[in-house]
Amino acid sequence: MKCWIATLVMLFVISGLPSVTAQQAESPRLWKDSSGEFSIQAKYSSFSEGNVVLLDEGNREITIPLKSLSLADQQYAMNPSVPNNLKCVDLSDMRGQLPLVADRTKQILRRSEPWEFSTWKPEARKDDTVGYPSVVRNDRGKNADGRYYLYFSHHDPTSGIACAIADKIDGPYRKLKQIDSTLDHSLVLVNPHFPGKQGDPSHYSSPSVVWNEAEQLWFMYFHYYNHYHNAWERDPKFPGGGNQMTALATTPDLTSHQWTIVEDKSIGHVSIHDIVPVLATTTESWMYGTSSYHAMQQLPNGQWMSFLRGTDKVGLCSVGFARSDDGRKWELFPQNPMIRPTSGPDKTLGIYRPGFIGYLGTNAAGKPQYLVVWSESRKGADVPRVRYGYTSDFINIQPDRRGFAQWSGGDGLISPWREGNKLYLFAAKHLHIITLPGISR
Repeated sequence: MKCWIATLVMLFVISGLPSVTAQQAESPRLWKDSSGEFSIQAKYSSFSEGNVVLLDEGNREITIPLKSLSLADQQYAMNPSVPNNLKCVDLSDMRGQLPLVADRTKQILRRSEPWEFSTWKPEARKDDTVGYPSVVRNDRGKNADGRYYLYFSHHDPTSGIACAIADKIDGPYRKLKQIDSTLDHSLVLVNPHFPGKQGDPSHYSSPSVVWNEAEQLWFMYFHYYNHYHNAWERDPKFPGGGNQMTALATTPDLTSHQWTIVEDKSIGHVSIHDIVPVLATTTESWMYGTSSYHAMQQLPNGQWMSFLRGTDKVGLCSVGFARSDDGRKWELFPQNPMIRPTSGPDKTLGIYRPGFIGYLGTNAAGKPQYLVVWSESRKGADVPRVRYGYTSDFINIQPDRRGFAQWSGGDGLISPWREGNKLYLFAAKHLHIITLPGISR
């Protein structure tokens, strides 16, 4: 403790040392020590030789040993613009609870290209189901240009995964075909059955894009329709129904728009296009039918966490969690599914959807605290309503007593982004902007 206090009052300039500096103007944030007892509001300046340099309100430099900081602050210091791209949004300096009301909501996605229409049946073409956004900033990997890349899809045949790009987090986002008119479409992952035909259920949907610092790759998780699900279900080596499952594609360079799907020809007889499901269906009823729409993130302690959505044989959806050390091999929590009531009138709630996870810092006992956001609706009346909850272990989740949020979550995950005192939440076709309490700009 004394070392931390001494560090806060000792101001000096480090010169002549190699450092990692932020790639954009930093906003002040609350930095905490490893005990959580001491903190300082300051801007990030650089990291070098095991020390973090901060700028206080008078723009004076403060040097702090990296190991003295909390885990979340250590992660931020080593990769100052990465935390947003790890998708577990840092809310540890927020004072009070996340507001239930958004300051502003605007539409960011609209159907405009032929692939965005269903090939299933004529009446389905009337519904604009384009959405399922996942946003990252291209500040890592090859050809980092600092722009914001929004990946999206729809959920009708024969959807693929497309991309739109903006210079600012709140847009405007321009689809690839708007940027380059010589392109046929804005797709970066094209379904092999595209453009498809009536009755063909093939699709790729619900992208979740995360930066993998260890591999220096961008990871895109997405779900696919498995035409061979009957063969999958009959084969004793593969669990569950295998209908829709979650795949993985990677790229070292977002600007290339070239993604490589993880495949294995040895399972081509049970998984369409040789796709490897990194999160497959299970023998448990809650995820027997489909394993899809998952929200993927990496926690401040470095562990990968998947916020899962599973569908049973009759179409009821539940949420659960899985963890991983590398983002490739996953272990489902044995306590799954979570949140869904097992008795009482709310047992009939049919559709539970994962949203996003936020880091709230540590409690008095030094345990990390997390915000968990999901949506729920009754089967037959599918109007998703957003709920907040709190957990330290992703097993016991305490719902927020204030009730439902007053902004909409949509069908897929909610992609969070934090800049200064603003939280940007991308959901379906919309961007919701919330001001975080107790934080200066």
